[in-house]
Amino acid sequence: MKKIRIVWQPALYLSGLLWFVACTTKIGDKQHASIKNRLNNFTDWGIYKGDLGSSQYSSLDQINAGNVDKLEKVWEYKHGKPMGPGMYANPIIIDGLLYFTTPEVNAVALDAATGEEAWVFVSNEHKGDEKPFSGRNRGLTYWEDSEGNNKRILNFVKDRVYAIDAKTGELIKSFGENGFIDLRKHMILPPEAVDIEMTSPGIVYGNTLIVGGRVQEGTGATPGDIRGYDVLTGAYKWIFNTIPLRGQLGYDTWEFEEDEPIGGANPWGGFTVDEKRGWVFFATGSAAPDFIYGGMRKGANLFANCVVALDANTGKLVWHYQTLHHDIFDYDAPPAPMLVTVNNNGESSDIVIQLTKQGLTFVLDSDTGKPIFPVVEMPVAVSKVPGEAAWPTQPIPLLPRVLNRTTVLESDLSNIDPETHAYVLAIFRKHETGPQYTPASTAGVITMPGHQGGVEWGGGAFDPVKNVMFVNVNEAPTIHKLTPLTNDFDLATATPIQRGAMLYNTNCTACHGLDKVGNPPLFPALKQLKLSSDSIKSILNSGRGMMPSFSHITGTELDDMVAYLKNEDPLAAQIQGNSSDDSSRAPRYANSTPFFVDQHGYPAIAPPWGTLNAVDMISGEILWKVPLGEYPELVAKGIRNTGSKSFGGPAATAGNLVFMAGTPDEKIRAFDSRSGLVLWEYQLPAAGYASPSVYMINGKQYIVIAAGGGGKNGTKVGDSVIAFALPD
Repeated sequence: MKKIRIVWQPALYLSGLLWFVACTTKIGDKQHASIKNRLNNFTDWGIYKGDLGSSQYSSLDQINAGNVDKLEKVWEYKHGKPMGPGMYANPIIIDGLLYFTTPEVNAVALDAATGEEAWVFVSNEHKGDEKPFSGRNRGLTYWEDSEGNNKRILNFVKDRVYAIDAKTGELIKSFGENGFIDLRKHMILPPEAVDIEMTSPGIVYGNTLIVGGRVQEGTGATPGDIRGYDVLTGAYKWIFNTIPLRGQLGYDTWEFEEDEPIGGANPWGGFTVDEKRGWVFFATGSAAPDFIYGGMRKGANLFANCVVALDANTGKLVWHYQTLHHDIFDYDAPPAPMLVTVNNNGESSDIVIQLTKQGLTFVLDSDTGKPIFPVVEMPVAVSKVPGEAAWPTQPIPLLPRVLNRTTVLESDLSNIDPETHAYVLAIFRKHETGPQYTPASTAGVITMPGHQGGVEWGGGAFDPVKNVMFVNVNEAPTIHKLTPLTNDFDLATATPIQRGAMLYNTNCTACHGLDKVGNPPLFPALKQLKLSSDSIKSILNSGRGMMPSFSHITGTELDDMVAYLKNEDPLAAQIQGNSSDDSSRAPRYANSTPFFVDQHGYPAIAPPWGTLNAVDMISGEILWKVPLGEYPELVAKGIRNTGSKSFGGPAATAGNLVFMAGTPDEKIRAFDSRSGLVLWEYQLPAAGYASPSVYMINGKQYIVIAAGGGGKNGTKVGDSVIAFALPD
């Protein structure tokens, strides 16, 4: 095993000295290990997104704006099973080993200098002969005890957490239940009713492992509760209910329908930790059903769409701030809050930066959660849909400046050629439009930004020397439409096809459209399925590609879904209501959310369709904005610099660089952090829908990216992890 050699660099010494001075508060022996890892950030990238505050920043500057054009590939590792949904993992690097996850969520350790495989942990062995689980997974968590002896990797596989020896890859069977924690337990629901998937890694404070997870977004979803476990033994410690129970703070912000299960409000983007304060931070998504109708969950809906700080040892609430009331737009806060320190004229301030799908940036005081910049509760449009009660105001920060367009006018429509303009204009004139937060209607409302951002889960990178945040932004609208459904029907007389239609309408229409028409280019039509009944059930249970599992649909409900999906007679799925009129229940609707795109699947508005931005976090002003990514088919026609949807995040360095992949042209680029100028780019074998990592081994600086393709841009899949460095 190669040993790390720390190279003397004055800039690194100064950064380390400043960090040490800022952290002189005594925080206990249990924090020794995590402090050591924080110091090792000068050479390691020891945690998801770089550090406990998710700054995605490295103080290494061996690779810099003056020499990055010489960067070259030094190794490539292939895991051997390219498959959807690709690889989202942000690799972590500790003590010379690089760790990442495959699409099957197997944990892999490589020599970080050579790419040579050290070990592979096959996480699906516990499922016997069943089809291995595959899913979106953004990485692993490292922990070691205060003496530095017990070093382990925590691997998050659907609804389980495995503890693995960091050096050997062996399962640590003393952890939890013979090596794993079952995350279906210790919730308000019985374990068999819990449907949860860990798409982002948990985080450790002291000896407490803190986890959240992805839950279903339709009717019957699991609540998105936060839990703490003993990282050494796997023992359960505490829970925080993101959907408050009776008697808890926030319960009175909901109007619950009797017997209507409400789930969601989950922090699927991960966590950050403030060691000095002993707090863990996270941001939640919408309550479920997540969009575009919330008539059965009226109210402001705490703690959905909130930035939350908890005591990391106990799970007790410290403070919260809601960025959106009663979400009916799928406007999650995808990334975890960034915890950074800004320095202004010699005065330093600890702040929390929360980026959102709306393209809004909330900047909060770390101690209190109160906004640093002015935020206005702005009156917004009311809902025209019977049963809905859209919240009358929404918080709008005046600074930092909004990162993307927030409405679509006729003058905003695509102009890449006359044929395209005419095509999208015809669609535009068939639908309603309005400013941000215009609720969905039965005619369909063009919403900007759409439900794929604004900002997505990759979040931003923060340069503490410049006080500048760098963030990639999507500019793509969605059409939000509601179709009324029968308020009630008699289950006793309904056919399996009719019951399956109801299940489909409440779980599937947001992606696959009403009547199975699909939502191209990402979500296919489900008519004339050639799959067997068993194959359909397997996909519903385990998921496939971008589709998550729907394991909460079981028993006869599975048979009903299969009956509807395989049926091609539209009349057979029509549901007749019974004579009862339950006025206590809100009307029901099927929600469809097709992307507003042109005839070739590109966003229907004029470019740029995606940008990389630099934001001054002192003034709140955007310093520069440049198109990010291109579409190869358009480039071939001479249509350049359109920008594109991007998925993954940036990494900034002290070398005046921002590294960013995540685009459908399958490139990784280095931008000058002072100007946005592209200084280097490399054609990857598949798109890198992940965040790069930056580290140093034996005096040599590396940039690494997982290039797995697939993802929400639907490009070809791959299986590569690729490292770059300067030539010797």
